[in-house]
Amino acid sequence: MNVHEIRRYQMLRRVRDFGATEREKFASIPLAVRTFALVADAVSAVEHTASQQSRSRRAGREHTIAKTEARRRLMNHLQVIRRTARALALDAPQLLGAFQMPRAPRDLTLVAVARAISAHAAPLECEFIAHALSETFVADLNRLIDDFEQAIGRRHVLGGDHVQARVGIELAVARGFLAVRRLDAIVPNRLRGNAPALALWKSARFVERSPASARRRFVPAFAVPERQPIAVAEQRRPVANQPARQPHEVPRGMRPHFAA
Repeated sequence: MNVHEIRRYQMLRRVRDFGATEREKFASIPLAVRTFALVADAVSAVEHTASQQSRSRRAGREHTIAKTEARRRLMNHLQVIRRTARALALDAPQLLGAFQMPRAPRDLTLVAVARAISAHAAPLECEFIAHALSETFVADLNRLIDDFEQAIGRRHVLGGDHVQARVGIELAVARGFLAVRRLDAIVPNRLRGNAPALALWKSARFVERSPASARRRFVPAFAVPERQPIAVAEQRRPVANQPARQPHEVPRGMRPHFAA
């Protein structure tokens, strides 16, 4: 859950507890009873879904590690085959293109390239074995490809479970918040004149605001002199018997590089 959902969930818990504490005051109002029940159901749904999300997140990390390890083993095996193919290419240069690999391929691209290399290596199995590769190197390659594909699939499924749990949390929080908005009218009407109970309700109903986004930095305006009409500028030109002002004199408070 993000910070907004957590704070609304905490508010829903307080409202649920308030409804349980003040149950007798609202027992005669069926709508209030049903609305407090909706809040309690929303809290239970959030807690249940958050627990599922936590388990899914832990499993996702484990399967991510497993997928990374499966990819590493497959890449190592492909590098061995490619190195041996370069030796075979001394007699058959056309083999170099058949065993090329892209640099840092994506997962699905790696699977496709590995399948192609397996297909190219199968007819040349004897030549590869003659260069000290294992007799089962093609079968080992196919097994590593299958393991990597399964690891990709498991990680994808867990990623979908995580997204589904997040959506479930958002919906449960939204349902509970809608019920609280209805209680915003019921509770003050019922507790009119009961200042201590109303204070408890306001405290339970309060949602802490999220930190505001970074404020815009205030940049002061540059000290640029105003433009003057040409006629005024002509009048201010220095005459022969009047000392001229230095051409690069900087007005007070102005940065020199703006006055140049």
